[in-house]
Amino acid sequence: MTRRLLFLWVLGYALIWTLITVYLDPAVPYDAVEALNWAQNAQWGSPKNPWLVGVMMRPALWLPSNVYWYAAHFLAIAAGMAGTWLLARRLSGSDRLAWLALLTLNLSGLINVDIISYNDNYLLVMLWPWMMLFYLLAITRNARWWLAFAVTAGLAAMAKYSSLAFIGLIFLSTLISPHIRSCYRRPVFYVALFIAAALIVPNLFWLWQHDFAAFRWVDSQIQAGLNPGLIITLLSVFYPLLFLGGMLYAGGARLHWPTPWAHRALLVIYLLPLLLISGWFLLHDGGRLTEWLQPFFILAPALMVGCARPVPECLARRYVVALFGAALVVVAGYAAVMYANIANAGQKMSGIIPFSHEMDRLWRDAYGTPLTYVGGDHLSQWLTFYVPSHPQTLTRWRNKTRPNVYNAHITYPQIVRHGALLVGKHGVPCSAETFGTVRRDWPGLRIDHVRQIVFQEDPAHTALPLCIALVKPAP
Repeated sequence: MTRRLLFLWVLGYALIWTLITVYLDPAVPYDAVEALNWAQNAQWGSPKNPWLVGVMMRPALWLPSNVYWYAAHFLAIAAGMAGTWLLARRLSGSDRLAWLALLTLNLSGLINVDIISYNDNYLLVMLWPWMMLFYLLAITRNARWWLAFAVTAGLAAMAKYSSLAFIGLIFLSTLISPHIRSCYRRPVFYVALFIAAALIVPNLFWLWQHDFAAFRWVDSQIQAGLNPGLIITLLSVFYPLLFLGGMLYAGGARLHWPTPWAHRALLVIYLLPLLLISGWFLLHDGGRLTEWLQPFFILAPALMVGCARPVPECLARRYVVALFGAALVVVAGYAAVMYANIANAGQKMSGIIPFSHEMDRLWRDAYGTPLTYVGGDHLSQWLTFYVPSHPQTLTRWRNKTRPNVYNAHITYPQIVRHGALLVGKHGVPCSAETFGTVRRDWPGLRIDHVRQIVFQEDPAHTALPLCIALVKPAP
């Protein structure tokens, strides 16, 4: 019955949030455009992340893209929530504390509002709890669990490189701990190593071929300098633990360093990367600290209840009701904010969808074929997501510029054959627009038709002129 309730809770959570975001969100975040582009390129890496982000978006090339974006996010969150419950149950030995850990997640925006904007963090929220659970089972129950760990760890590393902090410490634990070192006498452990390597090594070759673009991008976001906002950021991510700790204390439990050696190993593997990353950002100023720390929270409630002793015989009913209520308040509050368009939340970038449909009609009316290529300024990238034919960008990859959205396979004969729609810089009329970035890459392109329109990003922004140019496809 408990497992059935768990399944119904996480599935219902995913369904409700998917429906609300699909119907109320005005437009997907820019991360969705990037992820779809990486799916189109189908390479072993991308300018910002390894290959799993693109692979996860491949179905969006054939399914309704915006629906898939939200559904994939919240189904992944649901899987991560289930993993959190199972990990908490394994660490605490209590169904009651496992539910308390799971429901504490409702106090954070990580699993709902905050996660929508990221094309990588939602994958970590899905994979990290299972990765840690499989590691715990591998070192305490049966060596065959190393196979499951290898799959989840390899996928997590190929979702975001920050996963390597956990994986590296876990590898060290197999060398340092005498309890774990016996894994080297098990053939299944070497099979697990092969599986993990098979998932990770292709990305290393891609990085080498592309001048380690992802690492250079991360480095470009961080500057040396004291970051006094670190404490505020930590509190903004981990504040639900204060409520969880209070509920455990009121139930008679106290937090202790775990007695089982495996639980201690897991806690060290979690805390050390968190401390190192926090220490690094204390001395380096960058706008990505919250993004780095958010996925760590998915494991925190499970690890906290694993440190609670003695296990409370009962918890006040009001705590559970409050945590269930928090989930309802958050979803109702989000829906209210979006529906009432508070602070432009319900209309932000809403003009991009009708603009995309208008460009699709303009192209089909002119040439009667699906739009295949788009180029020009930033707005053209949104057409790759919202135009039904999912046109590809004309931007070529260059190791020097490392564009976020690019085309790894484009050739000049392909452009001549299919034609292209070019979008100028917003606010620049056709009399001043040169489409310089496109002409730099493809100087031989001949524009067939130019049209000036007026584009308004959303009601909070001013409508400005926008130049559209058509490159006629070959007859």
